[in-house]
Formats: sequence, C-alpha cells, structure tokens
Amino acid sequence: MKYKYKKQLTKIKRIFQNPGDFKYLNVNKKVKQSGMLLVIHESQELGASILALHIAEELKHQGVDVYIVSRQFGVMNEKYNKVAPLQIALNTKSYEVICRNLYKKGYRKALIITASNGDLVEITKKCGFKVISMIHELEQVIKMLHLEDATRDMLVYSDKILFSTTIAKNQILSLCKVCDSQKISIKPQGTYLKKPSSEEIKRQREKIAEAYPVLDCGKKVIAGVGNTTERKGFDIFLQTAALIPECEFIWAGKKENYYDEAIEKNGNPSNFIFLGSLNAEQLSGVYSLADIYLMCSRFDTLPSTILEALLFGTPVIGAKNSGGIVDIIDSDNGFLTETADSKQFAEAIKVGLTRNYKIEEIDGSFAEYVAYVLSLYEDE
Repeated sequence: MKYKYKKQLTKIKRIFQNPGDFKYLNVNKKVKQSGMLLVIHESQELGASILALHIAEELKHQGVDVYIVSRQFGVMNEKYNKVAPLQIALNTKSYEVICRNLYKKGYRKALIITASNGDLVEITKKCGFKVISMIHELEQVIKMLHLEDATRDMLVYSDKILFSTTIAKNQILSLCKVCDSQKISIKPQGTYLKKPSSEEIKRQREKIAEAYPVLDCGKKVIAGVGNTTERKGFDIFLQTAALIPECEFIWAGKKENYYDEAIEKNGNPSNFIFLGSLNAEQLSGVYSLADIYLMCSRFDTLPSTILEALLFGTPVIGAKNSGGIVDIIDSDNGFLTETADSKQFAEAIKVGLTRNYKIEEIDGSFAEYVAYVLSLYEDE
C-alpha cells in the first residue's frame, strides 16, 4: 500500500513538472490509417524509455507507422512525439479507449515494452491486437517495484515474449512460476549508438583531453557511463577510483540526486572526473579514450553501454551476479568479478590493464534487432 501511494504521488508530481504534456491526453491528429501501437510506461530519461524511442525511430525507418502510448507525463514525451504520434493514458480505462480507436483505424499489432505494462496486455488482446511484449527487468527489479502480478499477466496473455538475456528469462519464469514455451525468445537489443567516423572520434577524444589535460598525460583511463544512481553502482565506481590512484576514472551520464549522497559518503577522489550528460558523438570520445569500461551496476539486465564499449574495442569489466552481462562478456573481451565490489573491481582492472584482448565485432545491429521483432508478428 505504501509503494502504491508513493507511485501515485510520483505520477502527480510529474504532471505538475510537465504541464505541457496535457495536450497529449487527447487523440493525436497525426495518427495514420493502420500501423503499430507501441506502449511505454516510463517517460523519464531512463534505459527503457530511450530504447523505446530508438525502436520507434527504427520502425519508422523500416516503413512501419507507429502510434506511441505513454503512461506518464515526463521529459521524454516531447521526444516521442517528434518521432511518432503520441498519446498519454493515465489509467487503464483511457488506454482501452485508445486501443479501440486504433483498432477501428486498422491497427492490429502492439509492442508493449517492460513488465510495468503487464496490466495492459489482456486489455490489448481483448481489443483485437497481436501483442509482442519485451521484459527487460530482472527479478530484483520486479520484486522492488511489486510487479509480480503484472509480469505474470504479460507472460500469460502476450502472443510472444522477448527477453534480452538468458538470465533474465530464467529468473522471471522461475519467479512467476511459468513454464518455458515456444512463444518466448531471447535476443540482445543491439546498440543504437552509431559509430562516428574515425576523424570525428579523434576530434571528440581530443576535445575531452583538452578540457581535462590530466587525461592526456599517459595515465590509464577507466570509464563509466550511466545515470548516477545506486543501482548503477555510482558509489562503487568512486570507491574503486580511490583504490587505484594511478588511473584516471571518468563518468558520463545524468547527475541524479544520489550523486551528492555518494560523494558525501565516499568522498570525491582526486582521480575522478564527472563529465555530465553527453550526446552520442561525445560518448564516442569517452569510449575510445578509455582503456577499460567499468560497469558497476548492482543489477542490470543488459545495459546498452556494454555493447557500445565493445563497439569501440574497449574491454569491459563487470560483475557476474549483476545480470545479463554474463551472456556478453568473457575472457576475450573483458573480465567478470563475482560481485559488484570495489576491491574485486580494482584487482580486475589491474589484471585487465596487462592483458591483450581480442575483441571481435559482435552482432550489435539495432536495425537487425528491430527487424527480428517485426518477424515475430509473422510467426504462427
């Protein structure tokens, strides 16, 4: 009950923070005659919402008209609406009205992203849609957000389920006591980060080094990318930096409230540099500058940053028990510690810096991933 109250409070808070989103409560006049319904729960700048945005962009690129339904007010809604018509559904009743209206216009396919939307799957099916659902959450997140029932509904009512990693699939099926079946697939989402030209990468790398001359002094560079949250292990990154003063540690990402708490608790190591939020071109400089990419997440299904780092030939260090990283990282492209622990990471970095990695190009095509999602609608 306490969590439900907090959830409603957050939704109300975001309404006041984003008054411009009221216009999205109405039917979007840009709706096409037939297309695909894409449903996303989150409208903040988080992994799932950013992924949804890029999926919508790629679907459009592949000739599919999309109508996006968001369940919250938030900063991402304007970005969604620039890609495809957007409408906000704040409750299941308004969502059902949207579904029925879209069905009348010829919409028959729905892509529902994250288990947070599990409560909408049965409604979507009853409105006549074929539903493909993506579950990105690990067991810890499902429990933390009290999504057990919603996840079970998603597993039961969806026509197809797509997981990004084996560990996520196994955890969720076990948690929900649902048997494996042919309607369940596993496919990493690939990376939507486009690798710039070598000239642009060099330019971005030089810009970072110019802004922070210490990064151009021959010292090894350890990079982290992501929002500065406890789940992303920002505090562990700081602790690891303090243990290896001979290396420079750089972090790129949105500064969350937890940033100040982590700095106050762990200190601000002299070899730590916070770069703030960066665009794709700027991130290319970070990945190419780094000798090692350190993923400190306590739990994460499959962060796109792992694939991005490998795209630039940067080895990855992370923890075995953090999630789907075990499906991607091995001794050829990085190193896995037992847990997300600063001492274990520090030792892994010291060893990793002496290794010659053979990082092969992985199947990271985002266009191919979206094409695979579309193919699931054709399977009988």
